[in-house]
Amino acid sequence: MSKGIYQLGGIAFHSTPVVGESVFLWGGHRPDLPLVHDSPQKRKLLSTIDRLEFRTGHWSSHVTRGTSPPLGVIGYFCATRNNEIFFFGGDCGDEMCFHNDVNSFNSLTYEWSNIKPTSDAVMKRGFGGMVCMESIGTEYLFMIGGNGSTPTTYQSQYQYIQMVTGRICTNEQNLLNLSTRQWIIPTISGQCCPPISNFAIQQITNNKAVMFGGGVPRDDGYDISVNTVYTCQLESDTTIHWESIKGPVVPASVQWPVERRAHAITSIISDSPTLVMIGGEGKDNQLVNDSWLLNTSQYQWSKIVLPESVTGRQLHSLSSIMVSPDCVWLVVVGGRGTREWKNVGRGYEEPFSDYITDPNITNRDLLEIQVKFKFEYIIAGIP
Repeated sequence: MSKGIYQLGGIAFHSTPVVGESVFLWGGHRPDLPLVHDSPQKRKLLSTIDRLEFRTGHWSSHVTRGTSPPLGVIGYFCATRNNEIFFFGGDCGDEMCFHNDVNSFNSLTYEWSNIKPTSDAVMKRGFGGMVCMESIGTEYLFMIGGNGSTPTTYQSQYQYIQMVTGRICTNEQNLLNLSTRQWIIPTISGQCCPPISNFAIQQITNNKAVMFGGGVPRDDGYDISVNTVYTCQLESDTTIHWESIKGPVVPASVQWPVERRAHAITSIISDSPTLVMIGGEGKDNQLVNDSWLLNTSQYQWSKIVLPESVTGRQLHSLSSIMVSPDCVWLVVVGGRGTREWKNVGRGYEEPFSDYITDPNITNRDLLEIQVKFKFEYIIAGIP
């Protein structure tokens, strides 16, 4: 374990799950990540996990144990249960190489376990979402959407659309029974989302989650950002029920966020979940410099004002923890700036954007946002 000066550097396409009073940070797209399927240098990088203790503001870096860490380091799906952090899929950075195995990280022992090897029954993909759900005492991992390589098995109830990048965008959904470790292809009812990626999903009860935004395919093979709210609920061990909260037209008098993808959402009130959303990329490929609260009882949005240094980013992560009955801390990590295009020859352009990096974070100088129930904010260091 190393402490003291903590240099995060640039990072995107990552998650920062919370276990207890700690935030964990693993993987992601970083400037020093070898864009190969596997190598000793890549294994060394992926065998380290960073941890932030909320109460002290201390970051520390830890070497992991157990089985080899996952190779799907970019855009992986992530969820937690008790002391476990689950990782599914992801892009390894080597051309069109995606994964679909499931790995568990024990936050107490720092040990990796491969709980479900790769399988042809599930599409290999990244850039989707995952939550932990429960039905009749049994816990499941629920995976939804994303994009990836051409699937070996096409499930008839889902859609698979090829993009101009060659990737396949899907609304495929999978359940993994955490007791039997068996895959289930669920039956879908209600108003299911279309093929979608780079959205945000957050669990609000033990069997229900809220999903917002993302990119959906257009007829020309590119994607377009949306601003629809969906709920998905595990009604049995084989059925997911979907509802669309917002239609295509919203009255002007109703506050509603603009279309976006690559944004981040977290829950800030556990007993009556309110979600906070920060940033993202809009329909015009420009940053959406705003932040919102979503009341999940009535599905009403309200806008809050936070500094542009916090909201002006995409592909970042957002985490929260209650520190008192009337106060929650949010941690925003990494991300990228506005997407631009560069000519790579032969009339072809590729998107790029700069990493957002903060100054060195020390044990006594950690940027936090403190949000009270009246949703006032302060910028505070943790003593």
